[in-house]
Amino acid sequence: MKPIATDRHFLKASRKLGGAVFFAASLSLATLAAPNTLTSEERAEGWSLLFDGKNLSGYHVYGDADAPLVRWSIEGDALRLDGRAGENDKSKVDIVVSPKPYGDFELSFEWKMSPGGNGGVFYKVIESPKYPKPWHTGLEMQLLDDEGHEEGKVKTHRAGDLYDMVASRSRSTRPAGEWNTSRIVVSGDQIEQWLNGKQTVSITIGSGRWKRSLKRSKYADLPDFVQSEKGHIVLQDHGDLLWFRNLKIKEL
Repeated sequence: MKPIATDRHFLKASRKLGGAVFFAASLSLATLAAPNTLTSEERAEGWSLLFDGKNLSGYHVYGDADAPLVRWSIEGDALRLDGRAGENDKSKVDIVVSPKPYGDFELSFEWKMSPGGNGGVFYKVIESPKYPKPWHTGLEMQLLDDEGHEEGKVKTHRAGDLYDMVASRSRSTRPAGEWNTSRIVVSGDQIEQWLNGKQTVSITIGSGRWKRSLKRSKYADLPDFVQSEKGHIVLQDHGDLLWFRNLKIKEL
């Protein structure tokens, strides 16, 4: 397979079609590259992998580094989370996938949800015994089968939303069983979330809009919510089957 950057005829033709089409075409080509790898351009830009498709040795359970990664495994080129084993299985194993806390960063990842499934990616999380749950300090980008889950009827609880705070600007979620591409960008107090090439969230921490959103959210009474300049990336275990791949991060 040709590296994307060397397919000059395609790139030249795509540029003639306009920026949006060029972006979409480039995105579709990118999906043909080997999963969980970095191109030479990405390395030069400072990207690093959070999942290499081979092992889970860099991960640990949030709040308990010695606990087993129950229900997390590698399936093909993806990081797989199995759903809970019936109603009596109450286990929830959120895992920390960042080797260190990050301040300003861009996170890129792909995810695929099972029918009726729910999940999320937390960021700016402080890991401490003082905070039993990642959402006590960090933000969450919601991942969801919008059509198959009750949460899909709730604004601010749908895929791409800043969970319980900001509803998505657009609806671009793909059906359950299909891969979605997401981005999270943190630059100072500015937060952006993207889903399948469309910006879903843009908000400034501390702004009037932020304060109004926070006041009506479940985080309103959490004194340390989003108070740290740096925090961890955590994948949520909501008890449902889902997959991740191409987890990449770049410090800004």
